[in-house]
Amino acid sequence: MEISQPINSDELDLTPVFGTLDDETKSRVLDELRRAEATLAALRDELRLEGEALTLERYPSGQAEIVTTLKGAEGKLTFEAGLRPRNFFSETPWQPGYAPRSMMTDAWDVDGNVRVMVRRLVGTHKYTIQETPEEIEEQRFDSPTDAAAALAAVSKRLAELARSREATVDAWAPAEPA
Repeated sequence: MEISQPINSDELDLTPVFGTLDDETKSRVLDELRRAEATLAALRDELRLEGEALTLERYPSGQAEIVTTLKGAEGKLTFEAGLRPRNFFSETPWQPGYAPRSMMTDAWDVDGNVRVMVRRLVGTHKYTIQETPEEIEEQRFDSPTDAAAALAAVSKRLAELARSREATVDAWAPAEPA
């Protein structure tokens, strides 16, 4: 079962994503995560998007990440950002029945994107496909504080992107290929 905790939860345990942190580092990481959460909550409320501003997600596979997926246009438009341990996407996927994987907490990847579901002609049939009109390039960080600060910066950039157009499929759909 997936476990989801809002970043502003009193019982938030950062260990699955960051490992054991000293009190000073934990405080700085939490400050940056709360800054990201405030940016995303304001965006959600302003554009009337759906979803939690920022959550820590834990999966049965042992994977853990800090993410946002704010949805608009009846779920057809998403604004996403994430911070995850460097081995979150490993070469060998976890399979049910096996022990959960351990997350490596010595480096973290941070990224963001805008995705939109559009109808496209593929061959002779129209299909709903996912397009990524905007992508904030993934970066790797060796410091938990730097990674959390990068997530706050990605959240700010994602908010700027979201405010740059209407929150509609038409506004975000890339032009159809000729």
